[in-house]
Amino acid sequence: MSTTLKALGVEVLSFTKSRQEEAVHTQSSLRITPFITIESETFDWSTIISKPELLSVKAKKNEQYINAETIPEDLLQGEVQWPYAENSLYMFSSQSPFRMSLFQTLRSQKLISFMRLITILNVAAVCAYDYQSRIEQEDFQRNRICITIEIVCNIMFGLECLAYIILQGFVFGQNTYLKSWWNIINFATFISTWAILGNINSTNQLIHILRVIRIFRVLRLIQDSKTLNKQLGAFIGSFQRLGPILIPLLFVVLYYSIIGLHLFMGITEYRCRETPEPEEGKWIAVEDIKYLCGIWDCPENTYCGSLADHGLPRDLEENKFEQFGFGFIRFDDFFYSLFVVFTFLTIIGWSGTTFMFWRAMTTYVTAFYFVSLIFILAYLLSNLLLASFYESFMVLSSIKQNKNSDNEQEALENEIKKKKQQQMMMRLQQLNDQKNLKRVKKRKYEVSLYYQDEEEEINTFGENFKKFQHFSNLIVKSNLFNYLSCSMIFISAIVIISDHHQISNKTYENLLIVDFICMIYFIAELIITIWGIGMEQFKEIIDIFDTLVILSQFILIVVLFFMDENIIINYNQYINFVKALKMLRLMKFLYIARVFYSISVLARCLVQTLLKIKDLIFLFIFLILITSLFGQELLAYKVRFEELPNGELEISHSNEGISATINYEGFGNALMAATNVFYNEEWHITMFIHAQKISVSIFYHICSILMGQVLFVRLFLAVFLNEFCKQLKKIEQEIKPINFILNSKKVLNYIIQFIKRRRRSKIHSQAQLQQQINPQTKKSINQQKLSMFHNLNGMKIQKIPDSTHNELIEQKVQTPSNIFSNKESMIDPLKKEQKITEKIGENQISQEDDDIQDHNIEDHQREEEADQDSNYDDNLKSPDDPNHLVQPQNLNKSIRKSIRQNNTEKTLFIFAPESDFRQLVTTLVTNFYFRIFNFTLILLTCIRIALLSPLEDPNSDLSYILQIGYIFLTVFYILVILLNCIAFGLYKTEQSFFRQSVYNIFSFAITIVDLITLIFDITHPLSKFITSLRILQFIQIGAVFSKNIAYAQESLLNAFAQMIQLALFCVIILSIYGVFALKILKGTMYHCDAYDIKFKEHIQTETDCFDYGGSWINQILTFDSIFSSILTLFCVATSENWIPLQIQAWNAVGIKKQPISSNNRSFAVYFQIFFFLGFLCLLNMFIGLIVNAYQEAKMKAQNLHLLDETQREWFQIKMQIYTLKPLVKSKKPQNALRKLLFFMVKQKYFKIFWLIIIFSNTIILAIHFQRADENYSKTLDIINDIFVAIFVFEILCRFFAKEKHLYFKDISNIVDIIGIWWAIANLFIKNKDDYNFYFKRISNAISVAYQLQRNYRIIKRFNNLEKLFSSIFSVIPNALSMLFIMFIFLFIYTTLGIDMFAFIRTQTSLNGWDQHFRKFSTAMFSLIKVASSESWWTIMIDTLHEQSPNFACNYMSNYNDYLIYGFNGCGTPYAYLYFISFHIIFSLMILNLLIASVLVAYEEHVKSEESAVSKYQLNDVLSLWRNYDPQGNGFINYKDFWKLSSEIAIIFGVAQDDLLDVNNKKNFLKVLNIPIYESKESNMLCYKFHDVILSLTKISVTLKYGVTNLEPTDKIIQQKLLAQLDDLQHKNQMNQFTPTSFNSGDMVAIIYIQKKFRLWKKRVKVLREGGDVKAIYNEMSDLKNMIKRQQELEEQQEKQK
Repeated sequence: MSTTLKALGVEVLSFTKSRQEEAVHTQSSLRITPFITIESETFDWSTIISKPELLSVKAKKNEQYINAETIPEDLLQGEVQWPYAENSLYMFSSQSPFRMSLFQTLRSQKLISFMRLITILNVAAVCAYDYQSRIEQEDFQRNRICITIEIVCNIMFGLECLAYIILQGFVFGQNTYLKSWWNIINFATFISTWAILGNINSTNQLIHILRVIRIFRVLRLIQDSKTLNKQLGAFIGSFQRLGPILIPLLFVVLYYSIIGLHLFMGITEYRCRETPEPEEGKWIAVEDIKYLCGIWDCPENTYCGSLADHGLPRDLEENKFEQFGFGFIRFDDFFYSLFVVFTFLTIIGWSGTTFMFWRAMTTYVTAFYFVSLIFILAYLLSNLLLASFYESFMVLSSIKQNKNSDNEQEALENEIKKKKQQQMMMRLQQLNDQKNLKRVKKRKYEVSLYYQDEEEEINTFGENFKKFQHFSNLIVKSNLFNYLSCSMIFISAIVIISDHHQISNKTYENLLIVDFICMIYFIAELIITIWGIGMEQFKEIIDIFDTLVILSQFILIVVLFFMDENIIINYNQYINFVKALKMLRLMKFLYIARVFYSISVLARCLVQTLLKIKDLIFLFIFLILITSLFGQELLAYKVRFEELPNGELEISHSNEGISATINYEGFGNALMAATNVFYNEEWHITMFIHAQKISVSIFYHICSILMGQVLFVRLFLAVFLNEFCKQLKKIEQEIKPINFILNSKKVLNYIIQFIKRRRRSKIHSQAQLQQQINPQTKKSINQQKLSMFHNLNGMKIQKIPDSTHNELIEQKVQTPSNIFSNKESMIDPLKKEQKITEKIGENQISQEDDDIQDHNIEDHQREEEADQDSNYDDNLKSPDDPNHLVQPQNLNKSIRKSIRQNNTEKTLFIFAPESDFRQLVTTLVTNFYFRIFNFTLILLTCIRIALLSPLEDPNSDLSYILQIGYIFLTVFYILVILLNCIAFGLYKTEQSFFRQSVYNIFSFAITIVDLITLIFDITHPLSKFITSLRILQFIQIGAVFSKNIAYAQESLLNAFAQMIQLALFCVIILSIYGVFALKILKGTMYHCDAYDIKFKEHIQTETDCFDYGGSWINQILTFDSIFSSILTLFCVATSENWIPLQIQAWNAVGIKKQPISSNNRSFAVYFQIFFFLGFLCLLNMFIGLIVNAYQEAKMKAQNLHLLDETQREWFQIKMQIYTLKPLVKSKKPQNALRKLLFFMVKQKYFKIFWLIIIFSNTIILAIHFQRADENYSKTLDIINDIFVAIFVFEILCRFFAKEKHLYFKDISNIVDIIGIWWAIANLFIKNKDDYNFYFKRISNAISVAYQLQRNYRIIKRFNNLEKLFSSIFSVIPNALSMLFIMFIFLFIYTTLGIDMFAFIRTQTSLNGWDQHFRKFSTAMFSLIKVASSESWWTIMIDTLHEQSPNFACNYMSNYNDYLIYGFNGCGTPYAYLYFISFHIIFSLMILNLLIASVLVAYEEHVKSEESAVSKYQLNDVLSLWRNYDPQGNGFINYKDFWKLSSEIAIIFGVAQDDLLDVNNKKNFLKVLNIPIYESKESNMLCYKFHDVILSLTKISVTLKYGVTNLEPTDKIIQQKLLAQLDDLQHKNQMNQFTPTSFNSGDMVAIIYIQKKFRLWKKRVKVLREGGDVKAIYNEMSDLKNMIKRQQELEEQQEKQK
């Protein structure tokens, strides 16, 4: 029975003896069936029999559960089979009692826990091993202990391996030991661990290899954890999804590697030399000049040259500096090129490589090569890896899911198992409750028997306790308590972040006092909360976290009390650090504060997302641990360095020396270095440093970066993004925001009503008082008040008729008479008004109502103005006329309404719609050439702005031309705006200039600024910046031509508010995290500068610095205040090179103390944890928001948000069909030579021959290398020239064989023609001495690029490879659209940067050549580097330097200052705003928009690949259609369609046998219901291409997946979707055909009519010739009988239905 329950998913738990006895006693009174239920349904054997799908689940899976305790009995009874080999080690059979006992022992939980403990102990010993013995030549006591522990643990693992081998068998047999990968790893680690007994410095490499293999023991921790094991399996299993990305990525890497080989080969040998020529076989490079030369000229008295040019051997030591990548960054052969290109995949050190090479090769060519490489590899293909992981979590095909949803038996089985386990646990819980209840009753009986008095006292105390607890519960759940707690959290946070460096003692003490008050309140809050609600306080993780924070403060107070320390006023930085933990309570504040709704949602999303992926985080930590242990074993203490006087490190050739900054010497350092690899943080420098002596460093780091950063981190980001998007949607549905508008309206209405009530009561009291003082008759009072009423309106009347008085009351006009005489006349409408207001508040007044109200207010104001200008006395009649209140006003209203309508229709209040001039202007403005003119104006403006520079002489000709152009452009812009206003108006109508687009408002505002600038001759850089914003109009223009740009524009606008809120949330998180560093590191970043290096060891304090002539200065990025802390952490989170900021922290010693190298390296933990939180979590939340916004914008633009998943997929299939165009079939030429070429080109073997030639050419291009033998190089050049000649022959064959319009229709053929001409020209260029070295290299590189591009023909030859590359081509349009937007924002910031930083003094980063803001192109490249996050903060620091003792500069603002001081300008504090805003807008928004577009495009591509109808099916349809429509017109006649329909239907899954029968074929055509068209030329009946494909696709989807609801039922939605599809159709072909009222169901009748007509013509012809027409009549009769039988058959089928 146990096996049966296990098979059903019921876990059989082992009960203790006491529970077994209890179950025996309660068995008679309890049944088991009520507890084995599913949703209140009794789950018994009858239910199983009635649900056969449950049985089919188990029949499908041949798995069996084996109970270790009952296996002997189960084997004897035949219920289970022995799962392992029959004989193990040829000694133990399956019936062996020893193997049975081993089975039970190894399955016991105690042994598993014991082995887990042994594993932890072993790993701890490996981590604690000190590799310093490699240089000390002695064995430390700690190492001996670690080795002993490892040996003992290994013996235990060996015994375990032996037991498993005996149990399972070793190699041969079923489920033997070595058939599991985990067992192979365990066995290998057991063997290799014995190598630790050898000498660690042994020269035997086998010992070192075995020592490395033993590190895999750490994987045993993952093996023993089901959760981590599952996560690791998912990670490894995800590799199978990377095939479509990795192969194209490899192709791109190879492509760029070979191009780089031919472009930069040997360039790294061009250095500045000490002498003009080599002397004595040596040509020494100048060590102080660490740049390549060529394009960049060497300084005076130095000479540029290469050793290879003079036949000298290569000097391997001259380039071993960090600036040259320690000699590893070069393109001297294919493998070095491959390595350099690979580093660009991770955006690591790419700018340094670019700066290194563009000094020796043409700058713009080098920049284009490396920038295009970084974009394709790091931003396109790298994000495709992310998209591949991300897509795996998305629903691919809802149509396919519809088919498979009915057969999800495995999910059903899991659900049953989960239910049964829950029910068994409920059963146990009930048994425990009954047992406890009996004990309580027994104890209560005894107490009541012997201690009745004591029980009454306890009950009294219990009642008081309950009352107090109830009171506490009310307090905790009250809103006032929550408001007070949130306020105290906020106050505490303000107090903590108010601390800063150089704060006064008095202020600091006051802050500490307030902080202590908050601390006491928090402790009291916790006590009251726990007392009031008990364990409910810990129901959520955020509550537990918040409680721990408060407990830390309580513990601190207790510790300080017992240590006799001052609890309130204490200056100890570590005590204040613990007090600052209260900042963490802000997470609770953000979590519960609905006032900050969006931030609260984001906080909840972040917490819930991290909780959901906690298992993946643990796996992340374990992988870092394993990587660090491998690095420690391979690299620890194997490279030592000597520090040079200039602070640089040089490799020491002995064991003495210091360590590198990032090293693997010690477990902590190794862990930090491995984490940097996963974080992609300067790992290449660590690799290069160690690779100078240990080549295995390259292998280790490349494997680590591939597995860690490239794969696992992207998988982590994909999981994070997917889970974050899910949690965002879920939480937004769970919690709703506070409607501030509605609440403010309610408050305002309450205030108004209160004021009205006060006013009414005051008036009423005055009236009563007046009646008491001067009582009068009611009639006189009424007459007096009526006269007052008329006086208020400027009328002189003496009497008003009663009818009019009644009419006034009915209209609820509040006259003075009815105010006093009839209270209800005033109160009632107020009550109604209040009800109406409340109703409006509840229904939330729509925007349309607001617009109407605003319009009515404007009309009312206009009416009042018109009333003031008119003469009322002339319009009013006598008061006796009953119509005197109605007629004049209605007349005036109608007149004013007509005037307003005429004024509204007029533009600029002058030009009416029927005006000829306005119509002429409208025609001009809407003309296509006028738009071209407007586009030209914007383009000229951008060119003018790009040419403007502060370094340009204002009196130069260029400045004069640009100023004149500025005047003309401004005039033209004014003219364009004026014409648009005349044509459409300014703002009144919907078609007015301002309402057409927000860009028009921008243009108008910019034009006003330009006009003011010209009039007042303003030269401020801000005016130029505002003018540069005109380039934003290119987005509007681009959105017309590219839908992707429109989607991006819409998504940016939609996500902008959320992005701002997310930025605020990030600032809060940075504040929380930054305050901890603030408490410890404030004021410690000062250091001594500008002192003599020989006094370095004597400078320890600020005083020493001044004594030895130095300057005591502070770093720019510090932790001295909360704002500087936020900025520093922002730089860490967004920068690729943040290690120097970490080094500043761990070098800090104290306030007014000189930093000491590696004083406290434990600060690395602070930065490592923050980078995980800041980069991997917070910054990727931006990606999640952008992805959501982009998807929503795209779906709304395509109206897909109106459809369900199935309809959405079907509509996308329809769009894919409508984008297809019929193929044109090539005709055989008539000319004999062309016919021969045509035949040859079409031959299969001819194509294979060309593919072999292309592949061979690629190999020839790849085997070039620097310093090759001259004959070798010439041979390769000759072979390459032969290949070029063969390519020329191939292209000519294709050109003459095909028709010209078909040949040039293929873009690849056009590329071939251009490329082959360049290749031919290159043959002459490289052999001519007239061209310089650089031009030859560039020409050769372009020729090589063309030849390599032809490898794509190989890819197109194989469908599987073409499918792989289709993923790249699917995202290229989106990527190009994003490039367009990126360039626009780069342009704006580049122009602003030139104006702000052109005069800045040359420094480390802004060195005047590689990076500066003096020229437009270089400034833009500098911003590209900032956007890539590579050391962008170093550029910002160089733009912030102002005058100081160690930095001499001048404040410069114009060209005259430049002539005086040159490039010696100071920085500006505005650089903070410039760079941070650029990084937020460009890096966090625009680049993330690129990622979002790639993710969405790849998702759509995968959906199209795996949808119900793939594009490859459609390609087969195109091939078939081409046989019947060789011209590609898109129509075929009905005869060809009869044949084609059968062939295409087979492709779509319709059985061929079903279509052989004519009746089935007829029914099939009737179901298709394809419209029939008639040709205007031949009157032939035809079918349209898209109609045929669409109908067949719909039938295919219905037959294969059983889905019928493919179209929406709403007609409005249908019209919108049809409008989109109509835009995709090629309407030029429709002019040749006219639609008819027939469809494919009428085809049989049409064929019958045509056949009968032909028989009739034949009969007439035979009669004229005098022949016998009997046979014709018989044929006509047979045709008629056939039609009759067909009709009868249809009638029978209908009756059966």
